[in-house]
Amino acid sequence: MEKSFGLYFHLKKNKNDSNPEWPIYLQLTVNGKFCEVSTKRKCAPLNWNVAAGRVEGKTEAAKSINNYLDVIQRKVYDYRKQLFDEDKPLNAENIKMLLQGREINRSKHMLMEIFKQHNDQIKALVGREYAAGTLERYETSYKHTLTFLQTKYKVKDIDITKLNMNL
Repeated sequence: MEKSFGLYFHLKKNKNDSNPEWPIYLQLTVNGKFCEVSTKRKCAPLNWNVAAGRVEGKTEAAKSINNYLDVIQRKVYDYRKQLFDEDKPLNAENIKMLLQGREINRSKHMLMEIFKQHNDQIKALVGREYAAGTLERYETSYKHTLTFLQTKYKVKDIDITKLNMNL
C-alpha cells in the first residue's frame, strides 16, 4: 500500500542542447522513490508556470500541451487504480512502465524453487540446528510435491500466485 504519492511536470534542460525550448518531464514519486518520464513535448522556460506545472498562455500551442499533460495525469491516476485493483506492486517504476505501454515485470514465486531454497538452507544447518533426519524428511516432501505437480498438472514447477488457496 502506498504511503505517499506525487506527480508533477517540470522542465529539464539538456546539457548540450542550445534549443530555446526545454523538454517537459513528468516526475512520479511513490513512497519516497521517484522516476522521471519524458512527455515528448517542449516549452520555453519563460512560458512555463512552475507552480502549476503547465504552460502559461492562451495560444493554441499552450492549450494543446496543457491538454496533453492533463491526459497523461489522468492516465497516471488510472494506472495507479489499476495496479491497486489487480493487487500488483504500486510503485513509480510500474506506473512508468504502463505509461510507456510495457508489461510490468512481476517476479514469479515458483513453488519448487522456493522449496529447494528452503531445503538448501536446512542442509547448511544440519549438525548445528537440524538433524540429518529432518533434512531427509524435507527432501522426501520435495520429491512427493514434484511428483504430484507432474501427475496432476503436468508441470515441473508452478507460480504460487496462481494457486487456488480455497480449500
